[in-house]
Amino acid sequence: MNTEEQARELLAQQHLTDEERHAKMVNRALEVEQVHQEDAIAEKARELLVEERQQEATVEANMLHRAVEEIQ
Repeated sequence: MNTEEQARELLAQQHLTDEERHAKMVNRALEVEQVHQEDAIAEKARELLVEERQQEATVEANMLHRAVEEIQ
């Protein structure tokens, strides 16, 4: 194998290494984005749960107040 062929082979190997590195970086970025989206969804779910519990507490307090008024 002459020097030119060796250089081409090394260049091809480097190109493959670069492509693999790029693919790993893209995959990692997608994983990070997915985790970020999952965290955002979980946070929104917690916020909605808190709102729902507050609404239920308000309804319960109103019902109790009305029941007390009817008894009096």
